Amino acid sequence: MKRVVIVIIILIVLVAIVVAVGVAIKKRSTNGIEVQTEKVERRDISQVVTAFGRLSPEVEVDISTRIIGQIENIYIEEGDTVEKGDTLVTLEKTRYVASLNSAKASLRGSGAQVDRVDVNLEQARDTERKTRSMFDKNLVSEDALKRAVTQVKLLEAEIASTRDGVARARAALDEAQDNLDQTTMLAPVSGVIVKLYAEAGENVITGTTNIAGSAIMTLAQLDAMEAVVSVDEADVVDLEIGQEARIEVDAFPDTFLTGTVIKIANRATLQNIGGQETVANFEVKVAVSDRLDGIRPGMSCSAEIEVAKADSVLAVPIQAVVAAKKKEDEAEEKDPKSRKDGENFNGFKRSDEAVFAVEKEIAVQKIVKTGIADDRYIEIVEGLDGKEEVVIGRYKALREIEDGDRVRITGGEKGNGSRNARFD
Repeated sequence: MKRVVIVIIILIVLVAIVVAVGVAIKKRSTNGIEVQTEKVERRDISQVVTAFGRLSPEVEVDISTRIIGQIENIYIEEGDTVEKGDTLVTLEKTRYVASLNSAKASLRGSGAQVDRVDVNLEQARDTERKTRSMFDKNLVSEDALKRAVTQVKLLEAEIASTRDGVARARAALDEAQDNLDQTTMLAPVSGVIVKLYAEAGENVITGTTNIAGSAIMTLAQLDAMEAVVSVDEADVVDLEIGQEARIEVDAFPDTFLTGTVIKIANRATLQNIGGQETVANFEVKVAVSDRLDGIRPGMSCSAEIEVAKADSVLAVPIQAVVAAKKKEDEAEEKDPKSRKDGENFNGFKRSDEAVFAVEKEIAVQKIVKTGIADDRYIEIVEGLDGKEEVVIGRYKALREIEDGDRVRITGGEKGNGSRNARFD
């Protein structure tokens, strides 16, 4: 039984060796590996960050009341254009008129109290002067003088208190007047009523951000729009205030608007995508510079933000750049413990990038340093002189090809330049 197992193992090893040798012979045969190529050329490359979101007015105001009351009249409808200071809503005034009248009466009473105490104070001061004169002539006792002085001090304290009462009554009057003024709601800015939440006859409450439905309407300036988009945490590090963007509104295909980044969130919004896995996105606001009739708040849009640009640089298709296939000595290949930082278990340096140039039907690996990239081409900073023809496909060939392999060019689609060079 053991002999049968040994024989089977030997046969499997022999078959594997034969297959490996056959592949190697085929790969290095006279015909060579079939590849597609493209010549290295100078191109304009624009690296962009693409994000999706919705349009929103730069100025959007929720109109709410600071008092409680019943809506008496609404003078506008959803979609109306209003000017700053126009009357929008009036509330029932009866209770606030009564409060104002009460505050006025209270102020008058406080003023009368001040007048009364002021008269008494003048009399007390006159009595003090007379008593002091008589005391100096030994006509009254010292106790009489002390009583006169004490009466003046008491009335001085009382008039200070009554004057404070007048100030409180005046403040209450101002508050009552302000509450009455709030029953007539005016437009704080010019714009369009984009949403109306209430109707005449409904009761309204003091507007707060914690109470849903406290807003009566939303007023927006539609002539100044912005795209509010979500940017992935890996891309947000490339964004800066002032970068140019190109905005496409889904409702207007093939129509593009220009914009500028005006705000980048400092805190991420976490979104659960299943299980314990979350995605961190940052809200970015892009001011829309162009005007387009028909755009409305809430429309879906996408923004392509230009984060880097390079003009007339050497570039190759992105797929042409592969991990460099460069081995160290055999001892390091066989001993995983001898690996250096940045190398995998086969001794290849992961940090290196390379392209395969075709020279006289031979694939020559060239270590390169890359720069920015768009969706088709990547900048080559070092490693090429611009005269090379590099392997761009097929995927299987790029995965298997090695330095020195014979290749056979079967064709390749010549690139027409990056379609992201649209910010020029």
